[in-house]
Amino acid sequence: MTKVACFTVAALDYFPQKNDYFAGGNSLNQAIRMKQLGLDTSFVGVLGTDENGDRLEELLRLSDVNLSHMHRIEGKTATNRIFNDELGERFGVDDAWDGGVYEAFRLGEEDWKYMTDFDIWATHANNPNFREALKRKPRHVFMGVDFLHFKEYGLLEDCLDIINMAYFGGTADMADDLARLAIGRKGIVVLTLGAEGSRAFVDDRVYRQTAFSVEKVVDTTGCGDAFQAAFTFEYYKSRNVSAALLAGAELGRIATQSHGGVPWITQ
Repeated sequence: MTKVACFTVAALDYFPQKNDYFAGGNSLNQAIRMKQLGLDTSFVGVLGTDENGDRLEELLRLSDVNLSHMHRIEGKTATNRIFNDELGERFGVDDAWDGGVYEAFRLGEEDWKYMTDFDIWATHANNPNFREALKRKPRHVFMGVDFLHFKEYGLLEDCLDIINMAYFGGTADMADDLARLAIGRKGIVVLTLGAEGSRAFVDDRVYRQTAFSVEKVVDTTGCGDAFQAAFTFEYYKSRNVSAALLAGAELGRIATQSHGGVPWITQ
């Protein structure tokens, strides 16, 4: 079975408009989504010792994600506040993010050793461990990186021959720059555009995928993470960019139908 390590952020997201909490964070979301796709997934990261951490750990365990290298550190679990507009699009506000114990967390030698034998690494470019991951990535490991909504591309240029996929969530005006940066590089650059679909830039080629229509978008939180999970796995097994875009669009569509990065599950 394909083994994937997702590191390092998990958070509890508060939705003031609903006065409710949902699980989130790129690494938690992808660990659970990839488990749903049938992969052997591990969450390698940190939670605090608070009730929020307890809730997220329970969700990960119920989702059958491997937690042998999940750390619980004295302090607060990362939290975020998220709002939705009338179309279900998520947006943040100033000072919404509180990184808690995540901000100072660094993977240890045993964590890096543990991940050496994995097939796929899934992480995010604002991860405090990202630069170290670039140095330590074994040649055989397939690595997908979420660059979020970054529009500064220096970091991408530094690592696009090391990683396999760079994901950006953004707007169509980013396409020309990303297409140019992909030329002559080993990694694939993927731009997700919400209702406008997605594009993949592979050397000098551009692939396009339309978004699937839905009757009503509940919440776009975590749609990008769901897209990435499906794209990464499909491309890993098939090396087919069009099939990977299609798989990403389908799981992204599913993610629009519930609040939070992934739905809560109970025993």
